[in-house]
Amino acid sequence: MNMFKTKVSVLAMAAALMVPAAAGAAPASASTTSGAAPDKPDIIFVGSVPQTNVNGIYVPGYYLVTKDSKAAFIPGGVGLVVVNSATALPIGAYYVK
Repeated sequence: MNMFKTKVSVLAMAAALMVPAAAGAAPASASTTSGAAPDKPDIIFVGSVPQTNVNGIYVPGYYLVTKDSKAAFIPGGVGLVVVNSATALPIGAYYVK
């Protein structure tokens, strides 16, 4: 009986860990459009890192994309981010085309 309780406990814990992963893998709703080309998805998963499509460039992470959004590379360990086109970039940073 003790072995049965152990197996049931392990099964319950494993199922509890899988539920958030399955919920996170749900497709994005159609109401969040980024103005990207219709043949490219707005968000993709590479490994376990989600990537957002910003004007044809995939940027790691979840971002709210508007018509004024641009992908920018910021050196010094920051990398690719999504910024508003009116944002002043630091020295050495540039917009990715």
